[in-house]
Amino acid sequence: MVKTTIEHILIIRLGTLSSVAMCVHALRGLVRDFPTLRITVLTQSEWQPLFREVEGLEFLFADEPCYKGLAGKLRLWRTIQQLGVDAIADLSATSLSRLLSLSFTPWRRKVARLESHRLEGKALTRKYRKVMVQLSPMASRSRDLFSSLGLPFCMPAPVRRKRPTHIPSLVEILAGEKKGNWVGIAPLSHHNGTCYPLPHSARLVELLSSRYSKVFIFGDGEYQRQFAEGMQELHPNVISVAGRLSLAELLDVLSILDAVVSIDGDILRLCSLVGTPVVSLWGATHPFLESSGYGQNPDNAIQKTMPCRPCSTNGRHRCLFGSYECMHSITPEEVFRRVKSITGRG
Repeated sequence: MVKTTIEHILIIRLGTLSSVAMCVHALRGLVRDFPTLRITVLTQSEWQPLFREVEGLEFLFADEPCYKGLAGKLRLWRTIQQLGVDAIADLSATSLSRLLSLSFTPWRRKVARLESHRLEGKALTRKYRKVMVQLSPMASRSRDLFSSLGLPFCMPAPVRRKRPTHIPSLVEILAGEKKGNWVGIAPLSHHNGTCYPLPHSARLVELLSSRYSKVFIFGDGEYQRQFAEGMQELHPNVISVAGRLSLAELLDVLSILDAVVSIDGDILRLCSLVGTPVVSLWGATHPFLESSGYGQNPDNAIQKTMPCRPCSTNGRHRCLFGSYECMHSITPEEVFRRVKSITGRG
């Protein structure tokens, strides 16, 4: 017989940084309303810093060497079996998570799996007769999944930015003591559909550096790093941290900034975890596909209304017209004005 009271739950959350980060808000609510519940999270070891504000979690890392290969997956299954969990919440819907969760069904454990929005996403991004409806954000879908297991709760209030108690040591070395307003920018992407054009990005950095004490440029690839270092050479108060920070250090840096400009990417989701306001830029993708970030002001999502938008769930698709006008039409001056409205600097 299935247990009616859950004492220990396994949460499977594998995937990309953004997908994992968007589930943390629901975990905050689960821990708050069920303080005696034992929670084990199966994820990748590199994403552990994302959960640092959620107390009492236990972790199992799927990328450990002992869990590689077919024999490793069997070892992982046995490890989970030995945990003695009463329920499994599969927030990933990957082949591995499906295999693990399905294999426990005969053992009379409660199992719930997050359903994908693939069909709804296709309806939203198709070429003709788009269905422009806000899809349920990942945080809300995660909450509903826990409710289906008999663990209902209300979503917690968004994290609000707090005055930092310390400045990360790397930032102290690079930027010194914080004086005035510091802002950040993450304008480039690996996909053209979500990448802010290079000339626009350079102009925006110039505008920000003329107004704010420090401007931090983020990125995770060679192209982004070269751009950031080039801007650092041109402007004395611009600091490149592209490719120089661990995930924990990145969260620390984002937490001390007064505002951030970001494309639809990881930085947007990380800022929501630390309560930093974001001016988000949307091209081929759209906030309706997920959200503009849990707790973020939707008025700070800058996008242009075009019949072809959105055309992609991730920005990978080639532009129908080859011009990516959706991003080119967002001017640096428009973005700059929105940043000033957040920081209160005229």
